[in-house]
Amino acid sequence: MTRLFIGLPIDDALRATLRPIYEFLSGNAHLLKAVPPENYHITVKFLGECDGNVANAIESTFFEIPVPESEISYTLSGMGAFPDIRKPAVIWAGLNADSDVMARLYKNVERFTANFRFKEEKRAFVPHLTLARLKSGRRITGDLLKYMEKNRDTVYGESAFTGLTLYSSRLTPDGAVHTALKTISF
Repeated sequence: MTRLFIGLPIDDALRATLRPIYEFLSGNAHLLKAVPPENYHITVKFLGECDGNVANAIESTFFEIPVPESEISYTLSGMGAFPDIRKPAVIWAGLNADSDVMARLYKNVERFTANFRFKEEKRAFVPHLTLARLKSGRRITGDLLKYMEKNRDTVYGESAFTGLTLYSSRLTPDGAVHTALKTISF
């Protein structure tokens, strides 16, 4: 079985800019698991565990996904939580990009994965950068809450997505290890 997802990689300059956030969040390990900067990406579609035949078919046909003809400019800004700050599961940085272009790309990925019997996501696509996952039953309080409120509108930087990537993800005791398998350049 191969664990797969399709995503948009974040460039190295933004990874460096976000490192202080990672370091702060890592200091709250009793509440959450911070995502290391080398794993930062925007998930377009999480596929999960795929048997070898399906994984091979996805990889061999990945370049068939229609993608934008040019890069997608974006801004990373703000900090929040899903589903909300009162019952958090994920702490995120917001992504501002051309919503029409992002929606078309998302729909194209959904159509592609439907060929392999993956269910279409019923929730709206809300592109975001996952910074941390909260441990079950934990709440955002104290210094962590103040930090998030302070950074609610912070602009972390601007860049552009230059391609769509198929990743494998291997779970280890130290966290997930992501490997780029194929990238379609915009």
